[in-house]
Amino acid sequence: MTDEESVILLLDPEWRAEDDLDLPPFEAVVGLWPLGADGAAGPFRSNPEYRPVNENSPSDPVDALLRLALRGDAEVEHLRIVLRDCLMDQAMNGDGRPLIGRSADDVPCAIVATSTPHRDRIASPDWRRAGLAEIVAALPDGTDLLVNPGGPAAVRLTGDFLRATVTTEPGGAPDAG
Repeated sequence: MTDEESVILLLDPEWRAEDDLDLPPFEAVVGLWPLGADGAAGPFRSNPEYRPVNENSPSDPVDALLRLALRGDAEVEHLRIVLRDCLMDQAMNGDGRPLIGRSADDVPCAIVATSTPHRDRIASPDWRRAGLAEIVAALPDGTDLLVNPGGPAAVRLTGDFLRATVTTEPGGAPDAG
């Protein structure tokens, strides 16, 4: 990113400025959305130096929305929008293929972390930063996605849901193709 690029910062909601001129410290920045020349926001980029204030604090937009969804306070369309627009860290097995583990209900799953705090609790030989389309393209047949295993809002998302999410326009139905 160059100095001329504009961004939208997502700050830790617990951070408070002492006065109007007080800038947030780097560790209080959850992440950012880069803005293109046309003003459109690019994929969310998490800040690897950010650490939530406590375990109940979401670490990124996907984590926050998964927590809301598990409580019944978010719609599927909200989750689709956020998943499409964020970069995640995919656990890799060391030879360029996704690391496959098993969910609590014994389903084979590729593993992703939505931010560094979640990544820190996963043992993986290698990592790849990717968007949802790239993650889905590498998803082996019959495999789902395990998001933030061991975290407070760990979930298994089915491969069918993910493929539909990649091909669905916001507010629309999945593409037929």
